[in-house]
Amino acid sequence: MYIFDIDGTLLDSIGSIHFFINDTLKKYGLGEVPIEKVQEFVGNGPRVLVDHCMEYVGFTGDEVLKEEIYKAYNAAYDANPTHLSKPYDGIREELDKLKNKGEIIAAFSNKPDKTSNRVLNEIFGTGYFDYILGYREDYKRKPSPEGIMIIAERFAVNFSDIYYFGDSEVDMKCGKNASIFTVGCSWGFRDRRILEAENPDAIIDNPREITSIQRV
Repeated sequence: MYIFDIDGTLLDSIGSIHFFINDTLKKYGLGEVPIEKVQEFVGNGPRVLVDHCMEYVGFTGDEVLKEEIYKAYNAAYDANPTHLSKPYDGIREELDKLKNKGEIIAAFSNKPDKTSNRVLNEIFGTGYFDYILGYREDYKRKPSPEGIMIIAERFAVNFSDIYYFGDSEVDMKCGKNASIFTVGCSWGFRDRRILEAENPDAIIDNPREITSIQRV
């Protein structure tokens, strides 16, 4: 089984996230967050992203307004979550190779479950992935391994037969917490050094290396 993070691993979506966060902040008279900071803030779900962005622009409002801005961002993004998002070069070809070999492929994200499913179904086609799991309230977000456990149990797959690919320290911690083979993807939202610091089982620099990964 192959499990992939979505943003920064399967999809180059930083332009989309950057657009919607700044469009929302602008509507509330707040400043802009540069794309490199948005890239730094993603990975722990939309609430953490919005909190960090509001802190960056010096937000001084109360909790009621803060919650309103958070909901406004979610509504704007969820209305068109594929805007400015696309698969990284080589991703689809590598996934096709895995599918042709009969491998189970799943996607797992801290992005809300409904949005995760919509994005991948619209970009790759409904049913392309064997399973898509985004954040739900019945389990803890990454780096908790609970989502990995849900996916493994759904397909009755042993953890020793799972490869997990992600682009952030959150993903590396998640994979390690689940005791599965964890692969850092340096083409995503984090510097390679951040991935190296988490000691994943492997790090790859190009999506076309996905099917060449071997356990050692």
